[in-house]
Amino acid sequence: MTDGTGMTPPAPAPMGGPSSNAKLIALLGWIFAPLGIIAIFLDDYKNDMFVRSHVIQAAAFSIILWIVNAVLGVTIILALLAPLVWLLGFVYQIVMGIKAYNGGMVTVPVVHGLVKNMIESS
Repeated sequence: MTDGTGMTPPAPAPMGGPSSNAKLIALLGWIFAPLGIIAIFLDDYKNDMFVRSHVIQAAAFSIILWIVNAVLGVTIILALLAPLVWLLGFVYQIVMGIKAYNGGMVTVPVVHGLVKNMIESS
């Protein structure tokens, strides 16, 4: 079907899923949490449950990762594990960011329980 110019109009965006901007904000929130935190204070994303869920979980995960590495840095022997923990944490954040960019909702097992009330309040 053409629109009179001989060109086919673009297909409409799928209904019900997160917008491409919301998916991008969620991805950036997982990789760099401060950007996501800034975004949820913007009017466009303040009440978007998709963005709130990803960004708040990502920020909480980042804080927990910092705390774990601080605890590991207390002794010399455990400090040797800190780079491995950082690497595994960063890989996990990338995987979660890719899932978010693909439009999927993720639930980080321990983190989601800690921040569930923050996600649901708007």
